Amino acid sequence: MFRYCLQTAILLYVTAISYAAKSPFYFGHVYTIPYSSNATEALAAVQLASDTINNISLLSNYNVILTSTLKAQCQKSVKSQLDAFIAFATASPTKLTAIGGGCPAATESTAALSSYFNLLQISYDTGAISLSNTNVIRTYPSDKRLIDIITSVAKYYGWKKIHLITQDEAVFTDVSVLMKQAVNSSEAIIQSIDTQISDIFPVETRIFVLNMYPLIARRVLCYAAQQNAAGLDPSHYYVQYVWITLGWYPQQWWTRAVTPDSQYTDTFSVCSDAALQAMLHWSLAINHRPQPLDTTGKTDVNYTSAQFQKLIAGSNTSDYFFQTSIAPFAYDAVFALAFAVKSVDKMNINPNASNFTTYLSNEMLKLNFTGVSGPVTFDSNGTRIQTSLQVLTYRNYVGSVICGTASSTGYFERVAIGTVSNGEFKYISCESNQTVWGSLVPPDGSRTTGLTVVALPLFIFYAILTSLGILFALFCALFNIINHNHKIVRLTSPNLNYVIILGVSLMLFSIYLYSISSSNFTVQTIVGKIRLWTQAVGFSLCFGMILAKVWRVFHIFHNPSATKKTPPKDWQLFLFVMVLVAIDIIYLIVAQLLDDYSAKKSLDLETSNARDENYVLTTNYYVEIRGNKEKIWKTLLYVFKALVQGIAFGLAIATRKVHIRVLNDAKEISAIIYTTTVLLLISVVGLFVLSGKYLNAFAGVFSMCLMIVCYVVLSFLFIPKMWIFYKDPKGESIFERSNSVSGSGDQNDSIKLKKMEKRVKELEASLTEHEKNKINRKPSNSPSTPPASPKEKAVFEDEIKMPELPSSPTKKVSFAGEEEAGHN
Repeated sequence: MFRYCLQTAILLYVTAISYAAKSPFYFGHVYTIPYSSNATEALAAVQLASDTINNISLLSNYNVILTSTLKAQCQKSVKSQLDAFIAFATASPTKLTAIGGGCPAATESTAALSSYFNLLQISYDTGAISLSNTNVIRTYPSDKRLIDIITSVAKYYGWKKIHLITQDEAVFTDVSVLMKQAVNSSEAIIQSIDTQISDIFPVETRIFVLNMYPLIARRVLCYAAQQNAAGLDPSHYYVQYVWITLGWYPQQWWTRAVTPDSQYTDTFSVCSDAALQAMLHWSLAINHRPQPLDTTGKTDVNYTSAQFQKLIAGSNTSDYFFQTSIAPFAYDAVFALAFAVKSVDKMNINPNASNFTTYLSNEMLKLNFTGVSGPVTFDSNGTRIQTSLQVLTYRNYVGSVICGTASSTGYFERVAIGTVSNGEFKYISCESNQTVWGSLVPPDGSRTTGLTVVALPLFIFYAILTSLGILFALFCALFNIINHNHKIVRLTSPNLNYVIILGVSLMLFSIYLYSISSSNFTVQTIVGKIRLWTQAVGFSLCFGMILAKVWRVFHIFHNPSATKKTPPKDWQLFLFVMVLVAIDIIYLIVAQLLDDYSAKKSLDLETSNARDENYVLTTNYYVEIRGNKEKIWKTLLYVFKALVQGIAFGLAIATRKVHIRVLNDAKEISAIIYTTTVLLLISVVGLFVLSGKYLNAFAGVFSMCLMIVCYVVLSFLFIPKMWIFYKDPKGESIFERSNSVSGSGDQNDSIKLKKMEKRVKELEASLTEHEKNKINRKPSNSPSTPPASPKEKAVFEDEIKMPELPSSPTKKVSFAGEEEAGHN
């Protein structure tokens, strides 16, 4: 026992002699109190570091001594504060270094004075970008690294738009300037928090960065919570917002106990902790503070990170300590000073030399050691280099297991979910989109844009009708082919009917193109160019041939010299139709060449400005093939089509008294013209009102109009002929005005016709008898009908000219010779 006590006494004596033999190296400590717990921990860490350095004899010739402390206000360039720092710097004993500076505003104020008094300032509590080009050495990384986190996270989640809400202080505004350059972001600067909160939430935004102190962040969230609860702002959806806060906020910062706001008495300070917690659920925090790689691993500063945490925080072993506490950075700052002093001491530089702090600063930039806050190195500006950045989420554990953590009662906390390194965000351990967001990644609020297509039900509806129409056209063509040589079919000009069927089929195909549903830009472009041509050419083939047919009927029955001039032949009518088609083609080519006719995106007003399930506005476009003056030249094209219809209508009226049903389509053509004229007007109106604005509405109206036209043409031109063929398959009553066959005329017309036929027979018998008497040159003794008077002859000659009344049932009627019987 005596021996042990003697050894201890000798050790203490030697230590005392050694301590007394060393020179004192004085430094001061400047701190502020943004949060009392942080300030208290920082003071304890600085003192612990200086004691440890001296106890382990890190320095051979010096003892580091904390000679004085200065409690600074977190304000910039306050006279009383500057006076206090001058007194601090000039007070005896002479100090060579000032540890701290506290908050950014206080550090900026003292940085300039430190250089004047030849003090090396080592900060542990500010990442202000403005301090990057000063003589301040920082064991705290620059806030520039926040930009790296935001850009990496935004890229990973596909967010293209972020809104910054920035407190009007340099430490925050400097960050916002760089952030706006790095990402597509807007910004609201808060100057007077109690009057400007209501203007800081853009409508089309969902991702918000709270670039401010916790107290102001709490008030911003309170306003959003109030708006969400009251439902007063339908253009916003606050509960779906993603709030990105700064990671250095203290644990449970949203609670009034941690972030008291008793100095405010307005409505933005009355929110409960639970209400703010609900707003933060599924939100993020970004932390650019270094983290120890292994809390139990060996360091160069005597204690492991876990041991240091226990010494400073006692029983607090939460990860929050290294996320929020500045104590590790303060501890490492004192050790960085000691390592630099040790290096300069080897150079035999006198501490009283004017350039001593310069040597000291240069040696600090060369340091590379492992501290309780992790690896410590500095860039050329004296700012700590941080390569691994942290992303956290606010998570509510309520009776669920997330990454191995569960709670039956539920609790809310901020937990790390990933890291950012080399500009890339990665999840840690078992974290994923599912664990972080619960379902899908929240949208950024940007209008969702897309290529609108015709609604699928509308497309299916018109596809079915178009297919049925084409089948109907094929049936008509098949009827023409099978019965091509039948008398009835020959009189309907089967070769010309093929052209009409082809024209109708092209128009039906253009309907399919108008209603086609494709989100591919190239497909829509090709479809848009084809459909106008098929529509225009199909219309000319169909109605051009209808005009040609009715013109031939008109020529046959209204030609005063029918015996001297044969009616037009099929090839001549084909040539006429081809001229109309050529006019269409030339017109379309010229119009498209002169008017920059190309694929363009048009805003679809029908589906735009609606909100999806996340209450995000949508902006949809659709491909439209058009020129700058499209409506003008399309209107001229429609006028040309209307002119063709008008001429056909006039000829149909002129031939309405031709009662041979197989030849005369006057009533059907008139009905077709009536229908198509109305539909043409509707289409023109739709072109000016709907085209280029409402895709589905325009496609529906225009396609329906064209569909009706196609069905009307086929039905009115072919069904009556098929009915006649069904009633008179041999064509024996083609030239009779029989109601039973033709289905036309009323009872009075039938009686009148019989009387006229009876009178014709009587007149024929009278003429025959009269001619016989002349030949025999002797009076007739027969009591038959007396000779016809001049008036009766005139009536007969007038009646016999009627082309629809053959002079004899057995007489063959030819309109262009027997070989022309099929050319109507």
